[in-house]
Amino acid sequence: MNTLNRSGARAAVLMLGLLAMGGCGLLDTQQPNVIDPGTLNTPAAAEALRLGALADFAFVKDGDGTQVSDGLILLSGLLSDEFVHSTTPPSEQEIDQRTTALINPNLSGVYAHLHKARAGSERAAAALQQFLVTPEESPEIAEMQSIAGFTYVYFGEDFCSGVPFSRVSGDSLIFGTPQTTQTTFEAALAKFDSALAHPGLSQDDGTITNLALVGRARALLDLGRFAEAAVAASAVPTDFQYVTEHAESPLQIQNAIWVYTSQGLWSVADQEGGNGLPFISAVDPRVPVDSVDADGDGFADTGLDNQTPQYILLKYADANASVSVADGIEARLIEAEAQLKAGSRSGMTTILNNLRQNAISPALPNLATPGTDAAATDLLFSERAFWLYATGHRLGDMRRLIRQYLRLPDTVFPIGDYHKGGGVYGEDVNLPIPIEEQNNPNSGGCLDRNA
Repeated sequence: MNTLNRSGARAAVLMLGLLAMGGCGLLDTQQPNVIDPGTLNTPAAAEALRLGALADFAFVKDGDGTQVSDGLILLSGLLSDEFVHSTTPPSEQEIDQRTTALINPNLSGVYAHLHKARAGSERAAAALQQFLVTPEESPEIAEMQSIAGFTYVYFGEDFCSGVPFSRVSGDSLIFGTPQTTQTTFEAALAKFDSALAHPGLSQDDGTITNLALVGRARALLDLGRFAEAAVAASAVPTDFQYVTEHAESPLQIQNAIWVYTSQGLWSVADQEGGNGLPFISAVDPRVPVDSVDADGDGFADTGLDNQTPQYILLKYADANASVSVADGIEARLIEAEAQLKAGSRSGMTTILNNLRQNAISPALPNLATPGTDAAATDLLFSERAFWLYATGHRLGDMRRLIRQYLRLPDTVFPIGDYHKGGGVYGEDVNLPIPIEEQNNPNSGGCLDRNA
């Protein structure tokens, strides 16, 4: 297993103190690690920027145990059919109900933190290139370019069209202009291509190369360039994995996905709104769940709202559990989709069955080759949903079903009566740009709310 960063990082307050995590999820650097202002333009300072960028990336992707940030995996899983809201804050219920307001504080926090991770990784890549003695021998530069690429992927998959990307130049803030979903994915692809072209990868053990290849394949998939995506994915071994790591203490570096489901905040969903997948009733080992029945009445106890049955996700066993960023299973799933798009339902099924036989123990039963393209599409996206559950892929996949496979939104997203409060589901298929972005004179919010 390859970890997110080989020296490791999860939570940082750059210039004041820096916490870093090692390969076992334990804190392995002294704290605080204070940077002398006189040594900012040095290799050590550039490395500190890298650690800070990795910390910001993990924070926004996975959330934190203090619940300061829900994290993208949790927030996008709530809007999709992975999780349902089982606590009380209305701002989170809005997202689950597909009616997110622009003033939603949970939305605003994740949006701002994702921009911070983007800017930090781009800044770190530039600093490493400028201040390392031999940057051509440093795969960490390609790592930072890849992490930046993933932030653009997340913006494209989870947010509406029209996100602007501002930047700092000296003491000035250069406001970005709205980018379409297409141009956002193209920006992601350019980051991954830059990473793969960097000479420092000649010193890589395969970790960063495979990270960039999976990222490139994912961006190409989002762009509908399926054959190219399969070529990029084909070089990645199935057992490859690059993860963000977590630890029990401090709370800021806990695995928030485990925290939220184990503490009754969000529950694993099951056929949510009629269209959702059966993540509980399928009893699939790739999405292991458990219910708590403390009173022994034969029914699951409720979450903190005293209303919603609480099903705990066991995929992440505790606060220390790592979370995938990119892996070889995703690479094989991308190849399977390329087979489908090329007209080979049998080729797609062969790849899916190879995963079911070899990527999990005990093996899962083989699947029959679907008789129609529609059935094959259903099967592929179901397999993706179960393999990649709670890793930040599902919302993007549901949007692709609408955008690339011409499914109607009301056949993809939860619809009808909402599970509590007497309301109904709205029409959101993505997260809007929060009201704070209106400080940018170039931004008027979402260009559209289409998938």
